[in-house]
Amino acid sequence: MPREDAVSPQPVLLGLLIAGPRHGYELYQEFDRELGRVWELGLSKLYAQLKQLEEAGLVEAQTEPQPSRPARKVYHLTPEGRAVFVDWVRQPTPYLRHIRVEFLARLYFFQWLALDGLDDLVARQQAVCQDQIARFERMATETDDSFRRCVLEFRRGQLEAVVGWLDRCLEIL
Repeated sequence: MPREDAVSPQPVLLGLLIAGPRHGYELYQEFDRELGRVWELGLSKLYAQLKQLEEAGLVEAQTEPQPSRPARKVYHLTPEGRAVFVDWVRQPTPYLRHIRVEFLARLYFFQWLALDGLDDLVARQQAVCQDQIARFERMATETDDSFRRCVLEFRRGQLEAVVGWLDRCLEIL
């Protein structure tokens, strides 16, 4: 898995495999169709991610022959892969910069898979944001650097907007 503060498409790929086995290009098309408005993932990166998931035992691949074409790999979700996905989808997104990608992907899966607990996920995400708002407020009052204070207030404002948007998401979904 990538470093902790990096956003990874791997849980999303696991989630897409919940519906059943797919070959890489099918996953690519589905990823692009369903999440392409919020998350960009190139075909070569997708295949690299699938290889890592296979090496980690989260997916298994079977080679499938095709008439008059090269064989292709079909990916299946393992029980371990399902557990990783279920854990990921229910966690709030820890970093503001990842909300527009990772949290929206979580919302997609809550809706697509008709998962229960959306209210809890949103409440937990709001709590993460509120903690960060308090931290930025504290840091802004403790600094004598006016530029740093502007940056911290900007980030606080972004988080306040996200908290309001999360309320709106519950109304919409």
